[in-house]
Amino acid sequence: MSDMAKDTYFPSLGGTLLDNTVEKDEIFDPMTQVYRDCLFENNIFYAKNVGMRTKNHVISLIESEKKALSPIDIKCWIWSDGISSLPFGHWRIQVYKKLLERGTNHEAAEKIAIGTRLPEKY
Repeated sequence: MSDMAKDTYFPSLGGTLLDNTVEKDEIFDPMTQVYRDCLFENNIFYAKNVGMRTKNHVISLIESEKKALSPIDIKCWIWSDGISSLPFGHWRIQVYKKLLERGTNHEAAEKIAIGTRLPEKY
């Protein structure tokens, strides 16, 4: 029965669709590239939006352009890798600043601050 079902759908294709797989390096996702450009090359990405509006019973299409992705995140403290972030006022930021005041270099202070754990109270 399974042999019969195998031959009923596109018998001319045979097994060619499964035999010729695509390498992962050849797959290109444009949205992933946009995210990478935003994070690592500091590009700003704008998106166009088309909406319908009515005024005095007249329907019209309005096109607007908005900022969709921005590398500048003003709500968080961003580490030097450009990806990891902490909210302002986080205790690890204070550890980092105190290490810099004591003369520790930037990279070492960042590693220590990220790896620091709070002491257990209980």
